Amino acid sequence: MVSPPLRGILFDLDDTLADSSGSEERIWEAVADVIAEHVPAVDRAELRRRYLDVLEGHYSELTAGRVDFHTFRRRRLADALSPWASVDDELFARYTDVKLRVIEELVPFPDAVATLRGLRALGLRLGVLTNGPSFLQRRKLEVSALGPELDAIAISGEIGAAKPDGAAFAAALALLGTAADETAMVGDSLENDVLGGLRAGLAAVVWMPGTREGELPPGAHLAREIAEVPRLLGLPAK
Repeated sequence: MVSPPLRGILFDLDDTLADSSGSEERIWEAVADVIAEHVPAVDRAELRRRYLDVLEGHYSELTAGRVDFHTFRRRRLADALSPWASVDDELFARYTDVKLRVIEELVPFPDAVATLRGLRALGLRLGVLTNGPSFLQRRKLEVSALGPELDAIAISGEIGAAKPDGAAFAAALALLGTAADETAMVGDSLENDVLGGLRAGLAAVVWMPGTREGELPPGAHLAREIAEVPRLLGLPAK
């Protein structure tokens, strides 16, 4: 049986189209400075390690809708800081103010916009499928200027389902107007984007791991930068 030609591509947002980790790293010292002012005994290197390690567990609670964004942020900080101190209201307010820079200074990866425009010039429909609160992900799309480059935007906080749930992919495909067997998924998360996309029956999946580790599953493609995506999907250069 011949597969239908590719008509659409879904992209993850954070660390796939936009350099969210890079933005977070750039402002980390300012965040750590604020924390150290309130907790002088903090070990900054250990705090950084803990802060990164506890992210996934707390973020999964947020995307599942079990906590709001304010609670997610406070619990993550409290968890990371727990060996040294608790989080009071003043510290949390100052931390929140500094963290705004992660969003407001967000930029696309090099070649992201050019790649999207080249794909649209081939007649493909492009969308984003991202986990997170509506207000946060919409702001990222606005600041990074990626929104106008997309035909569909599917945010877990709006569609009522989060990757890797098949319902999230189904909702995104409905917004994009394409079927699973004629749509590819590109993302940095092995579980959410790659395995989720394969289980949802998408025509192709591309993993952009960045610094993440893991084993590429059968049927998936590996890209080190977004400009490689068209070639990996067998699309002509434009």
